[in-house]
Order: sequence, then C-alpha cells, then structure tokens
Amino acid sequence: PLRSEALARVVRDGLPHRRLEAWKYTDLHNKLDANLGLAAGGQPTTHDIFDAVRAHRIALAGGKLTVAPGDEDLPDGLEILGLAEALKMPALWLRQWLQPGADVMQNLNLAFAVDGALVRVGRGVRIALPLIVRSTMDKGAAMANVRSLVALEEGAELTLIELDDGAPDAQAFSNSATSFVLEPGARLRHLRVTANANPGIVVRNDTLDLARDAAYEGVVLSIGAALARQQMTARLSGPGATLNVACAYAAVGHEHTDFTYEVVHTAPHTTSRMLTKGVAADNGHGVVQGRVVVKPEAQKTDSHQLSRALLLSPHAEIDQKPELEIFADDVKCGHGAAVGALDANQMFYLRSRGIPEHEARNMLVAAFLGEIIERVPEQARETVGAWLMSRMGDLARATA
Repeated sequence: PLRSEALARVVRDGLPHRRLEAWKYTDLHNKLDANLGLAAGGQPTTHDIFDAVRAHRIALAGGKLTVAPGDEDLPDGLEILGLAEALKMPALWLRQWLQPGADVMQNLNLAFAVDGALVRVGRGVRIALPLIVRSTMDKGAAMANVRSLVALEEGAELTLIELDDGAPDAQAFSNSATSFVLEPGARLRHLRVTANANPGIVVRNDTLDLARDAAYEGVVLSIGAALARQQMTARLSGPGATLNVACAYAAVGHEHTDFTYEVVHTAPHTTSRMLTKGVAADNGHGVVQGRVVVKPEAQKTDSHQLSRALLLSPHAEIDQKPELEIFADDVKCGHGAAVGALDANQMFYLRSRGIPEHEARNMLVAAFLGEIIERVPEQARETVGAWLMSRMGDLARATA
C-alpha cells in the first residue's frame, strides 16, 4: 500500500521541471530518458578511489546490496542490515522512514526501492574505522532506487564515506534517499563523493534530524555526472544541535551540478553553517540553492550560508539563490554569494615564473577548492586531494 500511494503521487505530480521553484534551474523532466527500465543489480567491483583507506565496507551495484560485512567482522555496537533483508521480517520500526511525502523524487524512490543499507551505532559507541558505502551504476538504460537509514544513538560517533561512481555506456539514473537520525550528543562525520561518469544522472535525497547537542559535519564533492543533484532537508530539533556542511563541485562540458538544501531551526541555541565552492567551464552549469528557516521558538539561532564560484569560460553558467525565513527576533543569521573569474594578476604572477597556462589555472582552481578539501575526514583527505588533482585535467582541456 505504501508503494502504491507513493507511485500514485508520482503519476499525479510528474517528474520535476523548471516551473517548480525548487527545480527552477534544473530541468530533470527533459533530461531524463523516458525509456529507462528498472536496474537488475550488478556485479560487485573491488577497486575504487578509497582502496587505500582502512574501513568497514558496503557495496551496492545497480540498486542492490552486493557486499556487506558480517556480524563477526563488525565492532560491538555497529549493526548493518540490508533493506531487502529487513523487509522480509516484521519491520514496524521502519515504517516512519517509509512514508509517502511531498517530494516527488522521494516518492519515486519509495515506489521502486528494493534495497539499501540500514546502519545503527549503539549508545555511547565510537566507531574507530570509517564506514564506506559505495553505490555503482555501470549499466545504461536503467534506473536504480536505493533507500538507506543511518541512526546514531545517544552519544554515538561514526565517520561515514559514500562514493557514487560508475561509467555506463548509456544514460543511467540513480535515485537515492537516505535518512540520518542523530540522537542527543551523537556526532556524524560524513563525506560523499559523486564521481559518476557522463551520461550518468544522480539524485540524492537526504533528510536529517538532529536532537539535543547532536553534531553533523558533512562534505560533498561532485565531479563528472551529466546531472547531479544533491538535495538535503535538515531539522535541528534539539537545543545545542550543530550542522556544518561544505560542498565543492566542478562542472565541465555539458555537466550540470545542483546543490539544494533546506535547514529548519526548531529549537533554541542551534547553529548551522553552509559553505559551497564551485567551478564551471565550457558549457558546464552549477546551481546552489540554500534556504534557512528559523521558527519562532528557535531563539538564539546562529546560521550563515556562503556560496562562491568561478566561471572559467564564456558559456559556463552559475546560479545561486540563498534564502532566509526568520520568525524569531533574537538570532544571528546571514548569507553571501559571489561569482567571478580567476584573478588575472595571480595568473600573470605564475606565468611570469615559467608555469604553463593550464598548470597555473589548475593551481589556482585547486587552491580555491582547498578550503573544502581541508574539511574532509582525516582518513580520506589525502586520497580525495589526489583524486581532485587528477580531475583538474578535465578543466584544463575545457578552458584551453
């Protein structure tokens, strides 16, 4: 019945298009192939950019769980279960995360999701090694829907690394929905790297609920997909809750990258920070939409969002739309947005010292994005930095 209701809402509303305010700059309706079938899984792959990182690992291929650690391989207090396995058992505790809503992409996911990862960290447990969740789409003409849950009980701590990748030969659509629940005093360090190759399309739907004194530190990096949209809805529902999100993207060729987030402060003494930095070259298109809502009861809220971007070619496009809705009178909230080009004086300085133009441009772009890389969890920082530098060649070719 839940799937039927979700599908009925999708049929009623249709796929998102530019007449919807939240999708004003991203026309998924016209970019998505209407003939995609449902993905039928895939073979697990063993090599990725995080091979050198010691971690617990989960792998999903074509929307289905292919690799998961057994109970004997996990530390006490860390539980991992596949969604398909959980749905075979009486799962009333899952129903609150399996409800149709107003978002059409979440409803599409609920209608067709067959697998995902359910992760729980017990009360007061600190997991030493990070948990890596890799989701791969290598087969084209297919749509995969993954639905996951990450729950941290009171005082728990976890580092979560997510990797979306794959190089399909035709359009492949990955539509994932993840619910994050942080109980009082819990702390989650979260890194997501979207490295799908063109013509892949990726839509990520995240919902976060932060209780009293909970802390979420997130870093999102996106390069390569034909269209990648990361949308987040976060609710700071307990006093002292803290949300800190940093995003970086590079859109080259005809790539389209969209970060859309909404942060709702519903409790006093809560803090949120959102920082986005991006680069667009050739015909690339970057979108950043941030909306912060402060409810009347959320006095002493401290919130700030900042978005900065570089345009490296005449036909590239950047759209930035920060919003504030404040219904409390004792708050500290602000936002900023700026779009510019590389500094000509800095380019001249580097060129005058014998550095080729493309290398100088890559150095300046890497320095511009460096503030985001510094926020990557320590276990993966060197790996992510090397991966980013390897992708700078795409920018050099696009701006040559």
